[in-house]
Amino acid sequence: MKKILVLATLLAMTFSSVVAQEVTKAQKAIDKAEAATKDPKKAAKPATWITLAEEYLKAYDQPAENLLTGSTQVQIKTLIGDQKVLNTREQKCTDGVYTVDTYADKDLFYNGNGGLDFWVVTKPVAQGDLLGNAVKALEEATKVDPKNSKKDKITEIYNKLHDRYNTEAFAFYQMGDLNRSSVLFDTSAKVFENMGKVDTMSIYYSAYMSMITKNNPAAIKNFRRCVDLGFYQEGNVFSNLADIYRQEQDTTSWKATLEEGFKAYPNSQGVLIGLINLYRETKEDPNKIFEFIHSAQQNEPTNASLYYVEGDVYKQLGDVEKAVAFYNKSSEIDPNYVFGTLGVGMLYYDKAIEIQDLASQEVDDAKYMQLNNQMEETLAKAIEPFSKTFEKTSDNEIKAAVAEYLKNIYFRLRDKDASYQSLYEKYNNFLKGE
Repeated sequence: MKKILVLATLLAMTFSSVVAQEVTKAQKAIDKAEAATKDPKKAAKPATWITLAEEYLKAYDQPAENLLTGSTQVQIKTLIGDQKVLNTREQKCTDGVYTVDTYADKDLFYNGNGGLDFWVVTKPVAQGDLLGNAVKALEEATKVDPKNSKKDKITEIYNKLHDRYNTEAFAFYQMGDLNRSSVLFDTSAKVFENMGKVDTMSIYYSAYMSMITKNNPAAIKNFRRCVDLGFYQEGNVFSNLADIYRQEQDTTSWKATLEEGFKAYPNSQGVLIGLINLYRETKEDPNKIFEFIHSAQQNEPTNASLYYVEGDVYKQLGDVEKAVAFYNKSSEIDPNYVFGTLGVGMLYYDKAIEIQDLASQEVDDAKYMQLNNQMEETLAKAIEPFSKTFEKTSDNEIKAAVAEYLKNIYFRLRDKDASYQSLYEKYNNFLKGE
């Protein structure tokens, strides 16, 4: 045992020595490149600043060399065999619990399937903001390169820096440090701007992280940028932005944003629900929503989704009859539009669940039975639209979801009809892949 401990100590000392040597080597390379920029003649050449940027990037990358996301712990240990795991622990992150291997200079995070998801460098091999300094070096390179003779090389390094910022932003998101993640996504977008490009996804992520952490000014700024760039994220940009204005009790901006959102993305559930809540909370007439819908329908009379949207609003307002009518109309306009029949099925299924909840709270036996019968009648109304959707759709996810609903309905009503047991088995077998 004593020999083993001595050997382990020697190995640890050897590894520490290697790390120390690498730190010195990396810092020396940076110091040399920085010194070159102090020489007026060399500083006038873009290559001098490009070299400095590359040295910063090399130093940043060094602790994570040979790491590949998706690799198993065994594969990683083979790739970096000269580095030893100091300890292993479980850590709760944004997307679940991870197994974390701690090394002298980094933490590696493995997901539940055993694959490497991300890492965090805990001990860089050189001092300072390595990525930020690399960006500044490239900016200087561009200034002294008016003819763009090194544009391709500068762009190549900018792309690498953009990737590193994104990777680090996702890592800090997983770690739960949303403030840091927001800043990194924002910086990633700015790096793209240096190339004359726009990274709308990073702008959106930065805004979203800021919203969660209640940094409303930053969130508003970047959500508005998304709007200006025409990047709506299926309307989520508008609904998120509107929610911030609602929290700040800025009713004018809240209303204007939702109305703008509906015109740009009328199918957004978030925007529609936001409009309904707006009119309810402000005591204004919710029927004003239909003015937007009818205007959109006039512009696109054959757009089935706009009639589905009208049905959805009526559903939210509790008007079942009109909701069903407009869901059906969307299917009539476009027989291939499966969401119309799906909407009818979901409406009746959701209504049945509401009635079931009321029945579960009823202590009077007669009233309970009345509600129970009403629930079963409503549930049965969902069978036909769900069955049509199942037969019509080619989307496997929708088909599976509908099969789940039908399986549950037939099981619940199996005593009502002799055929229901076999229909239950049909959809159950489908879901099992038989």
